[in-house]
Amino acid sequence: MRSGLPMAFLLALSFSGSAWAQDALRGGDCANVQPQPVVLRGAESFTYKSTLGPEARDLRVHVFQPKGSGIHPAILFFFGGGWRTGALSAFEEQAKAFTAHGYVSILADYRVACRDKTTAVEAVVDAADAYGWLLNHARELNVDRKRLVLSGGSAGGHLALTTAILAPADRKPGALVLFNPAVDIVKIAPAIGLPLDQARPISPSLLPVAGLPPTIIFHGKADRTVPIETTRAFCARMTAANLSCEMVEYVGQDHGFFQSHALDREIGLAPYDDTLAKSLAFVDKRLGPSGPR
Repeated sequence: MRSGLPMAFLLALSFSGSAWAQDALRGGDCANVQPQPVVLRGAESFTYKSTLGPEARDLRVHVFQPKGSGIHPAILFFFGGGWRTGALSAFEEQAKAFTAHGYVSILADYRVACRDKTTAVEAVVDAADAYGWLLNHARELNVDRKRLVLSGGSAGGHLALTTAILAPADRKPGALVLFNPAVDIVKIAPAIGLPLDQARPISPSLLPVAGLPPTIIFHGKADRTVPIETTRAFCARMTAANLSCEMVEYVGQDHGFFQSHALDREIGLAPYDDTLAKSLAFVDKRLGPSGPR
């Protein structure tokens, strides 16, 4: 089910492609990429769409339900991996923590180059479809549609943010929790094999911020993959538009730092623990208590 994005836009993305996707399959970084799991322990698993073509497969979402009856807020996670690789389980630990906090937590699969011979443009379509599936199945999942959070790291952060930007006004999420998200796709277009005419429509750095929900961005100051200046600039655009955007910066931390359980002496906690605690506090403040309603 579509998320409400313009059909022409979705079709244009669906049929775009790149020689880079083919090159990625010949690269060494694809050699150890495993198929995504069909099920995850403790979750209900659903197919939200089936893709076509030589690499056709089912794309699935995995739903962790909190204890208690009633309607709950929800958070949808997108894994990172440069639109080339990535594991569905990347945010499984955070998902279970949010579920223990009273959230319906969802992990979404999407197409990547090493598995599907695709590029970032197809990933954007998939993310929109996963979000649309969640919206359309909110009732049976006991999800409060007005209290939805989109989240992801790196390429997954890009997908969460781009999905929110492109969603119609009446289907925007209630909050964004982003971890070193890729926001300037134009700047990295050559590196990921996208011509500029395909990169511009999916680059948050160029897309309008109007209507975006409260957003928190976690970023390491020493990130060598996604320079922190790019997210600072995006957050400043939101602030200039009188929107809520909070940057949480970590001295000396590189890309993907938020998964680390090692003590960061600068903050006195492991980055995983600190980002999780701040994420939960952020969404509770913006969306209200996470208990059933």
